[in-house]
Amino acid sequence: MNRSFVSADFLYDRLAEQFKPEVYTDVFPKVGVQFHNTDRIEKVYTATFAAPGVIEEILGRDEKNVMLFCHHPVPQMPSLESGYGTIPAELVEKMAAQGITLFSYHIPLDVAGPYSPGNTLAQAMHANPYESWYPQNGAQLGALCQTGFSTVTELQDRFETTLEHGVKCYRYGSEKLNNGKFAIMAGIARSTDAYRFLKEKGINVMVTGVTAQSVEWVEKIHAAAKEHGITLLGGTHYSTERFALMALCHYFRNLGIEAEFLAEKPNMNEI
Repeated sequence: MNRSFVSADFLYDRLAEQFKPEVYTDVFPKVGVQFHNTDRIEKVYTATFAAPGVIEEILGRDEKNVMLFCHHPVPQMPSLESGYGTIPAELVEKMAAQGITLFSYHIPLDVAGPYSPGNTLAQAMHANPYESWYPQNGAQLGALCQTGFSTVTELQDRFETTLEHGVKCYRYGSEKLNNGKFAIMAGIARSTDAYRFLKEKGINVMVTGVTAQSVEWVEKIHAAAKEHGITLLGGTHYSTERFALMALCHYFRNLGIEAEFLAEKPNMNEI
C-alpha cells in the first residue's frame, strides 16, 4: 500500500517556520539538514540521538524515503570524558542508499515552547511550567515549574515514575520544596551561575540529566549547587530529553505525515 508523503522542501520550510533556527547560535556546526537523501518524505522517525541502534532499526525495516529527526545529530556520549561520538561511515552510506534523510535541531528545539525538552518533561511529570530561565546560545531554555508537592522526596518519586528508572538525588538543600516549585534544565546544564539565579528565585531543587562527578565541569556545578543550597536530581541526558521527541510526533502528524518515536537506552553512568 502506498503511503501519503510530503515534499522534503515543504517539511524543511515548516520546521524553519516553527523553530526559527536563524535566531540562535548552536553547539553543533550544522543545523537542520545533515544529510538530504530524498525529495519526498513518507514518514518521520524521531529520536533523541542519531545513534547507530536507531539508524539500524530504520534500515532493518527496509524503510525508504523517510526522515530521521534527532535532537542531536550524533550518537550519545560513550562517556562524559570522551564526549560525543560520530555516526559510522557505513551507516551514512546505507542511509543514502535507502533514501533516509537526517535532520537535527538542537538549540532551536531546546527553546521554551510546546516541544521543548523542559516543557515536555514538566508536563510528563504533571507539573506546570510557567517560565523559561536558562540562557544559552542566545535563547532562553529550561522551565521553572509549579507543582502540588511539598517535599523533595515526593518530587524525586514523581521523577522516577516519569522516567521509568531510578534517578540520583544530591541533597544540598532542605527536604522542603520551596512553595512547591522546582527548576528543569533537561539534558546537560553547564552553567554555575544558574544556582545563584535559582536561589534568588527561591527555588531549591533542579531537575537535570547529567550529574555524575566524573568530569571537571560537573564537579563545578556540584560546588555551585552546594554553595547555594540547591538539590540536584539527575535522570540522564537521554531520559530527560526524550519527551520532546515524543511530542514532536504529534507535530508531524498534524502536517499530514506518519511519525514514530524510537526509544534508546539511558546511560545510567551519567547520573
